[in-house]
Amino acid sequence: MQNNSFFNYKMLIGFLISILGLYLGFRKFDSKAFISSLQSSNLILFFLAMLILIFTVFLRAWRWKYLILPLKKIPLKDLFAAEMICYFGNNVFPLRMGELLRSFSLSKMSGVSVVSIFGTVVMERILDSLVFAVILILAVIFLPEMPVWIKWSGVGASIIIVILGLLLYILNSKKEFLKNYLKNHFKIFSMEKVMNPLSQFISGLSALRSTPHLGLISIQSSVIWILCIFVTWVIGASFNIYFSIGNLLLIFFVTSAIISIPSSPGYVGTYHAGAIGILLFIGLDLSLSQAIAVVLHAVGFLSLTLIGFVYFIKYHISIKETSRSFEIEKGQIKV
Repeated sequence: MQNNSFFNYKMLIGFLISILGLYLGFRKFDSKAFISSLQSSNLILFFLAMLILIFTVFLRAWRWKYLILPLKKIPLKDLFAAEMICYFGNNVFPLRMGELLRSFSLSKMSGVSVVSIFGTVVMERILDSLVFAVILILAVIFLPEMPVWIKWSGVGASIIIVILGLLLYILNSKKEFLKNYLKNHFKIFSMEKVMNPLSQFISGLSALRSTPHLGLISIQSSVIWILCIFVTWVIGASFNIYFSIGNLLLIFFVTSAIISIPSSPGYVGTYHAGAIGILLFIGLDLSLSQAIAVVLHAVGFLSLTLIGFVYFIKYHISIKETSRSFEIEKGQIKV
């Protein structure tokens, strides 16, 4: 970890972007219409959406069990706890500390090296990115009504997958050639800065490809994303809005992409701006769009943060200890 302090320029930029997102999403705000929209929602469906999201975390823990199996057989309850601590960390602490807390907490529970665990977290990120790209490509192929900008995104995703496949081949069979080529033609770049992240990424792809449980992991990943998309349908239904598959995927693509933008903890502001913008795009009025965006965010934020906090306290996880453990492995982990 490159900076011990939360209070740095990255955190400041994140908060400024969140404020901008809140301004863009709520600069026109009719409190009466907003409250009326909220009051019309179905609380039973709201809590059902919470339960579905919690179940997706269980599925993530179950998938993680197979990703981490080469290191150690770890009880599912510990993996679930670490996953929840991750959500708590991302929703409460700046700089998206969740992944670090997740790796440290599982290391503390299992005795496995935090470096090794963080490697499986990287593998999971890669897997989720690939599944997202595949869903995007399938949407472009089978839903011709998708907007042009989504279609171009699908083309971009296809190109990225092809490039990743070529990189995987090159790094598996011609690693030394690639190193020498970069060294000779791109001397301006530090070899460590270029090769370490690239090698880590490709190693994750190689590990995914070689696991004997790839089929099950792929099914688990697909079900996780399908359920996450279904949560949006449930929240829409709670407002008596029944999204089509095309609209659900549009909301999914935009909200998934926008939370990658730096923001304050919990994706506050950026998520709201993205969700409101796409809901307006598909034809909902402003107050209803704002209400649905707030509820969509609250469903995950409230349930996962609360459960994660319980585990955070139960296992006595410390931010200082987490940071120190990553600093000890400074030469092996770059976050």
